Amino acid sequence: AGSVGAPRARRIWSVAMSSDAGGDGWEGRQWDDMVERCAAVVDRLRTNNDIRRADDEDDRGAAELTRALEEIVALIADDEEYVPALGAACGHDLLARLVTHRVPEVASAAADAMEACARHCPPGASFPARGDVDEPSHAIMRVGTLAAPLTLRMRHVREGYGGGERRRIPNIAWDSGLVLARWISRHPELVAGKSVLEIGAGLGAPSMAAARRGASTVALTDADPLATRNAAYNARMNLGRVASAKLACVVHDWNDESDLSDSDSDDSDETNHGTDRGRATCSLGRALERFGGFRRSDEEGGGDSANGGGANEVETSRHEVETSRRFATFDVVLGADVVHERGMAQGVARMLGRHLGRSPDAVAVIVNPAPAHRSGAADLPSALESNGMAFASTRVTSAMLRVGVMEETEDVRLDMFLVRRREWGAPDASVMEDVTDEWVRHA
Repeated sequence: AGSVGAPRARRIWSVAMSSDAGGDGWEGRQWDDMVERCAAVVDRLRTNNDIRRADDEDDRGAAELTRALEEIVALIADDEEYVPALGAACGHDLLARLVTHRVPEVASAAADAMEACARHCPPGASFPARGDVDEPSHAIMRVGTLAAPLTLRMRHVREGYGGGERRRIPNIAWDSGLVLARWISRHPELVAGKSVLEIGAGLGAPSMAAARRGASTVALTDADPLATRNAAYNARMNLGRVASAKLACVVHDWNDESDLSDSDSDDSDETNHGTDRGRATCSLGRALERFGGFRRSDEEGGGDSANGGGANEVETSRHEVETSRRFATFDVVLGADVVHERGMAQGVARMLGRHLGRSPDAVAVIVNPAPAHRSGAADLPSALESNGMAFASTRVTSAMLRVGVMEETEDVRLDMFLVRRREWGAPDASVMEDVTDEWVRHA
C-alpha cells in the first residue's frame, strides 16, 4: 500500500458492511427476496400461458398474464435491479415468447416488459439472461454525524468477474471520497443553498452528502458513462426521488483541454433556464441544460450575482468575462482522489479556472492522497497558483474522518485543499480545523 503511481484498483471496505444499511429507497430489500418475487411472477406467467381449455378459462388466463406482465414493468420502475433478478428467475426468455402471444393485449404487455428490461438493465448486467446472473455488490459508507446520520449503500457496476476485487477505478469507495463526504456532513453551511459540482465522482459519496445537506443543485460528473449511470441509481435509492431530483449525473471529462462545444464562438442571446443571461457553451453546460437550475457566472461582473458577489466586485478582464460567459460555474467544487497521474494537477486547476464561481464565497475542496502515494500530486500547489487560485492545505489526521478505513490503506496520507480565486485572498484555513487532531483540544 502507498506506492507512487496511479491508484491500484481494489475493493476498499471503507466501513463495516451490514445488510440493513442504505437510504430511503432501499427499504431493507435483499437480492434473494427480489429473485424470489420475480420467480413467483414467472410461475404465474407459465401457469396461465399453459391454459388451453375452455374459452372462459383462456380469457381469464390472458387477463392474468397481462396483470403479471404489468407487475414486472412496475417492479422495474421501482428498482432496475429487478431486471437481472428476473433473469435469475429465468423470466427473460419467457417474456420473449409472450411477445408473440395470440392475444394482442398479452403480446403488447410483454413487449412493454421487454422494453422496460432493455431500457433499465443495470450497467454491467446482461439482458437477456438465462438463470446465471451475478448478484450486485455494494459498499456501505457511513458519512453522517450523530445528529444527522447518513449511511450510503453504494451499488457497484457489475464487472463480470464473478465477485472479488473491484477493478474499475470509479467502482471503488476510495478513502478520499469517504473523508470528503464526512467533512461535508460536518459542515453543511458549505453547501446549503448552493450549487455544487463534483469532478471524477465515481461512486459519488461527496455529491450525495452535499445533496442531503441542503445543496440547491448538485452536478455529479465522471468521464465514465457507466459510473454516472450507476451514480444516478445510487442517488435515487439512497436519497429518495425528491432529494435526488436536484442531483444531475452527467458524463464529463474535466481533464479534457478542449472543453468548448463547436458553438463556442456563437455570441447568441439565447437565455438559459428562463434567465436573461447568455447560455454557457462548454460541454458541461450543454450537458446540464436538460436538468435546469444550473447557472453560470454573472455576465458583467467578477461575482456570481445569485451569491451576492456583485457587492464586492473586483476589476475583471475582458478575457475573464468571456470565460464566465462560456462556462457553467458553481458555488462549490468538490474532488476526491482526482490527481493520480502526471498532468492531472494542471487539469484540476484549469477546470477550477473555468467552473469555480467568481464570488468571494465560491470555494473548492479537494481531498487527495499525498505525493508519496500518488504520481503528480506534488504538482497540485503550483498548478493552482499558476491558474489564479489561492489555497490553504492540511494533512487529514482526524480519527473521526478516517475511522473505518481498511488496514491496507490506513498508512496512505491524505491532504485537503481549500481553494478560491486569488483576487479574494487566501481562504480561511480555520474551517479545516477539524480535519486534524487539533480540533479535539477545542471540542
